[in-house]
Amino acid sequence: MNFINKFDIYFILVLICSICIILFIISGLSISYQESILYFSNDNITSKLSRFFTSIFGANDYTFRISNVIIFALNLILIYLISKKVLKHQKDAILCTIIYALIPGVIMQGTLLNQSSIILFVVLLVCYIEIAYDKIPYFILAVSIFLGPSIVMLFVALFFYALSMKKKYMAIFAIVCFTINTYIFGIDVSGRPSGKFLDVVGALALLYSPPLFVYYIYTLYRNITKEKKNLLLYVSVCSLVVSMLLSIRQNVDKEIFLFMSLCGIPLMIKQFLSDIRVRLPIFQNSYKNRFLIVVTFLIIEAAMLIFSKYLYTIIENPAFLDSFYIAKELSLQLKERNISRVTINDKSMKKRLEFYGIGDGGQILRKVNKNGNIIIQYNGKIVARYAI
Repeated sequence: MNFINKFDIYFILVLICSICIILFIISGLSISYQESILYFSNDNITSKLSRFFTSIFGANDYTFRISNVIIFALNLILIYLISKKVLKHQKDAILCTIIYALIPGVIMQGTLLNQSSIILFVVLLVCYIEIAYDKIPYFILAVSIFLGPSIVMLFVALFFYALSMKKKYMAIFAIVCFTINTYIFGIDVSGRPSGKFLDVVGALALLYSPPLFVYYIYTLYRNITKEKKNLLLYVSVCSLVVSMLLSIRQNVDKEIFLFMSLCGIPLMIKQFLSDIRVRLPIFQNSYKNRFLIVVTFLIIEAAMLIFSKYLYTIIENPAFLDSFYIAKELSLQLKERNISRVTINDKSMKKRLEFYGIGDGGQILRKVNKNGNIIIQYNGKIVARYAI
């Protein structure tokens, strides 16, 4: 009996290539301000894992994010396993895995320290067990209560899934899990009502890429109106619908709602392939063209993320990139001058430099537009100047 076939080998190649791309992106990144807060201040499982690896292998951009890369790989494996169960052919599962790996939100999950990767892993694991074995892993769900507030949408989805399946005790279990989680961590629905709907839609469009997001919404609508449903569908629908409803009055925590919706990609691929295969070849071109547009946008956006550092050579003063670059190179130049402490007014840069071993106090460091004795260059182009 063969335990591995040629499509499994293809998947392993896709997995290796995806990890190499993630590592390539990480090689050029600096720690961002939000990542530094997560690393130093927060006490969740993501922070603990990151600090564990840096305590063993030393603090650098690889060890700092190695837990993220591992979870990224596990999520890719689960997407492939789910796709093999949901889709008709194994080659379809390979296509689904490639599409998933190209999604901008997935690439960001793999490269930037975040808690959503772990939450998505738990969601995918629970959904895989439900699809593969037709069982709900109650023990995993019970343990996941303590992961943080981001897992709450899984319990909401489980509740509606239980209602659709007319399973009373499963619904009660979902309510209990939801209640315990919100009691421990809470969900912030306070503050003055402020419309953030367009912000959330824009974030979703960037997370998926605009054409993919439109088709994804269509797919979920088509699937939710069919008779046969699974937990994977309910997680995807609930995370999107609830985020949009809440966004009418307030800002939405992207880690709770948006990233969890990524789990439904196999359903989208299934719908797309079904739309093509039920039609005669002469009527398939329009659907294939739509798919080509989606994949083209995905490849372009993925390429922009992979080679984002090179945008400095194309775009004049891309301030939106500064949050993810410069800090590492600045710390290296300070260390070359035997400077281990600086006084800087920029609190975000101060926190980022702390990760690279540059403490607070000592000589004054300030960013300047001209001159400066510390110059940061990418590909021969000056991207930042500092004076000390």
